Amino acid sequence: MIPFAPRLKPIFLGTRAAVSKTFERLANGTSELDLDVDLAPLRDLDPAGSSEAEVRNSRLVWRSPGRLSPSLAYEEGIWVRLTHCECLQYCRDRWLARGSESDKTVSVIETHFFADTLTKRRDDNAISRLWWNAYIARKVSSDDQLDGLPAILKTADIRSNIVERRLTASRTKVCAGIVRLIQDEPRVTDSEEGFRKFMKTLNLRGGGVLFEVLTEAQVDAFLRQCVEDSKL
Repeated sequence: MIPFAPRLKPIFLGTRAAVSKTFERLANGTSELDLDVDLAPLRDLDPAGSSEAEVRNSRLVWRSPGRLSPSLAYEEGIWVRLTHCECLQYCRDRWLARGSESDKTVSVIETHFFADTLTKRRDDNAISRLWWNAYIARKVSSDDQLDGLPAILKTADIRSNIVERRLTASRTKVCAGIVRLIQDEPRVTDSEEGFRKFMKTLNLRGGGVLFEVLTEAQVDAFLRQCVEDSKL
C-alpha cells in the first residue's frame, strides 16, 4: 500500500470541498451544466500505458463524463474528483510504481492526480490528458469516430508535437493534415528522428503560410513537399 504523503494532505483537504461541489453539479446534470453523465465505462480504463491502451482510454473518457465543452474541461475539480475517486485504481496502477521512494511518489501524485494549470490538465493529469487527446482528434475528424487518435498517440513524441504545441493544435487544418499524413505515409513516423526532421521542416516552411485559406488538397500537397525536403 502506498502511503498518502503528509505534505499532500493540505492540498487535497483544501480542494475537497470545491471538487465535490463541482462534480456533484456534473453528476446530477443540473441546469448549470446540463450533462447526461455515465461513469460506468471508466471502470474499463486500461493502465497498460501502450499506444493502443491510450487510444481506448481516450475514447472512454471522451464519451463517459458527458460531452464537456473546453471551458468546462478547464475545471480542475472534475479531474481531481475522478483521479481520487471513480478512477483511483486506474490512476494508481497506471502511474504509481510499487516500492517507489517517497519523494518520487509525492511528485507523481502532484503531477498526475491534480491539475492546477491548463498545461497540467492537457498533458499530466491522469484522466484529463485522455480527454484532451480525444478533443484534438475530434477537431481534426470529419465525424465523431475519433479516427485520428491512433495517429496522434502513436508515440509520445507525436503527441507532444500535435497536442502540446499550442500553435499546431489550434490550427485545425494543418493539424488535420499532419494526422492524414501520418496515416498515409508510414516513413514520416518510422523513427523519432525522422518525424522531428519533418516537423522542423514544417515549422521553417510553414511559418508564414495561411493554412486556414487553403483547401485540404493544398494542405496535403504542402505537407508532402515538407516530407520530401526532409529527405526521409
